[in-house]
Amino acid sequence: MNSRSELARPTSGKRRLRDLLLLKDNRFCADCGAPDPKWASANIGVFICLKCCGVHRSLGTHISKVLSVTLDDWSEEDIGAMVEVGGNASANSIYEAFIPEGYSKPGPDASHEDRTRFIRSKYELKNF
Repeated sequence: MNSRSELARPTSGKRRLRDLLLLKDNRFCADCGAPDPKWASANIGVFICLKCCGVHRSLGTHISKVLSVTLDDWSEEDIGAMVEVGGNASANSIYEAFIPEGYSKPGPDASHEDRTRFIRSKYELKNF
């Protein structure tokens, strides 16, 4: 599975989501780089870790609709939105297009405050 076009073909929703998660760039949190994300923001189109998931939830569903990759039931609309975006690399090319030189993203061990500041700047304020 190497391309979004392959993901768009008819198959079960859970399988399409799982296949998207297996793409190289989606194996790490879109915001902090933690390995093996188990959550996603369906409307933004990114896979995220548990720590970043909490910050996304605090933004409200009008900004980030957070779903568990394994526990929640996904609508076809939510899965289609994820496939359309293509995942972390594609979304980050938009939301992180203008990160200032020298600015560093939070890492997997970042504090809650640093993580919150970055995620709010990225998705709510659209500073980048």
